[in-house]
Amino acid sequence: MRIVVAGPSGVGKSTVGRILADRRGLAFVDLDERVGDVAGIFESEGESGFRRRERAAIEALAMKDDVVLALGGGSVEQGATVLQEWPRVVLMAEVGTLVSRLGSAKGRPLLEGNLEERVSALRDRRMAGWAAFGPRVHTDSLTAEAVARRVEAMW
Repeated sequence: MRIVVAGPSGVGKSTVGRILADRRGLAFVDLDERVGDVAGIFESEGESGFRRRERAAIEALAMKDDVVLALGGGSVEQGATVLQEWPRVVLMAEVGTLVSRLGSAKGRPLLEGNLEERVSALRDRRMAGWAAFGPRVHTDSLTAEAVARRVEAMW
């Protein structure tokens, strides 16, 4: 079994992904962790360098079985189509919820500056990609456990 969890930064992809992996006895992979030092890569190679690394990691992981993969927030813009055969879900939340969960933009180069404005702009820009990627679960008023139960009920 393979599952992909997508959505904006702060929505709970990693937390819910770990719960799903634990419940199903699967490995868990956080794409941002797999790629490495996000802020350092952005600083040394820019966003294009990070996206190249992200695409390569997605392509390598697409061949794996028995894994729950939490994509980075921008992965839907980076050709995550190699994952089309995998069950996919998009976690979504309102901007205010995302901002409160993020707390700061530390380690998230695309969110530096006014956090609410940056979160809103990225969420708006990526919404079409997420809408096409898979069914959505809104996480605003749910615990991570409740979100995981809703995701499990889809399969």
